[in-house]
Amino acid sequence: MADTIYDLSQLEELAGGDEDFINSMVSTFLEHTPNQLEELKKARQDGDLPTMGKIAHKIKPNIDMFGLTDITDTIRELEQMGKNEEDKPEIKDKIQQVDKVLQEAFDQLKAR
Repeated sequence: MADTIYDLSQLEELAGGDEDFINSMVSTFLEHTPNQLEELKKARQDGDLPTMGKIAHKIKPNIDMFGLTDITDTIRELEQMGKNEEDKPEIKDKIQQVDKVLQEAFDQLKAR
């Protein structure tokens, strides 16, 4: 099997061996995060940076919980840029990176 993009060790530690809890957290992540990702992209498209920052803030704990280290810094940068209303050209690339990593994580978590 290919290497997974996520790392559940933090979640497993929190769960204390409770598989149902882990499965429930994965289901919740898969249920809510794709919508948040779409909201993030839409806020950026609409030029609504404060909302983009708030949504990045909401997604951040999930990125940490699921050990998505490829984008832990990126989501924080998006959060800050949104909060500070800094409309920088690299926002688009950062959102694309978050999107790509999260889509891959969704696929892998569904298949686990």
